[in-house]
Amino acid sequence: MKFKYLIVDDEPLARKLIVSHASKIEGLELAGECGNAIEAANLLRAKSVDLIFLDVQMPAMTGFQFANTLKNPPAIILTTAFRNYAPEAFDLNAVDYLLKPISFERLLKSVNKFFDMAIKKGNAVTSVIQEDQRFVHIKVDRKIHKVSEADIIYIESLDDYVKVHLRELTLITRENISTLEEKLPYPPFVRIHRSFIINSSWVKTLSSDGIEVNGKELPFGRVYKQVAMMQLGMKS
Repeated sequence: MKFKYLIVDDEPLARKLIVSHASKIEGLELAGECGNAIEAANLLRAKSVDLIFLDVQMPAMTGFQFANTLKNPPAIILTTAFRNYAPEAFDLNAVDYLLKPISFERLLKSVNKFFDMAIKKGNAVTSVIQEDQRFVHIKVDRKIHKVSEADIIYIESLDDYVKVHLRELTLITRENISTLEEKLPYPPFVRIHRSFIINSSWVKTLSSDGIEVNGKELPFGRVYKQVAMMQLGMKS
């Protein structure tokens, strides 16, 4: 099955980068590129679109203003060079919020989230993949550990190694926390701090100050706070 996507961005290079990334993802088909909201509105009247990569700041009409004009909008992934729009993204019920310049790995994570939502919405599969059947491979010394994603409580980055806190033990790896982040799906995994990734399935309480995960209090990082709170269903 192919999902048709539209790019709405006044920067040609930004559109080109998204097309380049998206061309590597099976299941996506380009429906068109638009440099402003008026062009996008015209295209949507003529074509069916499943997903919009929507720039926030554009001349004449912002991405938020444009989205609010749509009666039955497609799924939306917001793109912007600024971090301070996360609350508005939450209000818009956007699939995700991508910061420019957008890496392939980050865009892929957003598209996978869209795929999951589309499958659940369409009832195409019972529940994608059962949580306890999903695994991630983590290198520890000279061994590769096959770890159930459901068993990961949180990941902690220290000076020159990373601790993966599991249900029954802790693994210590030299892998970079950002490398592990790319291996793990959102949801349920959320980067809340430069040093912490949490499995939201294990969250007990959360506030604007931090999160309790399985009895451990973890703080929000300033850079990650707004997006993490949006992903966890909180308003700042």
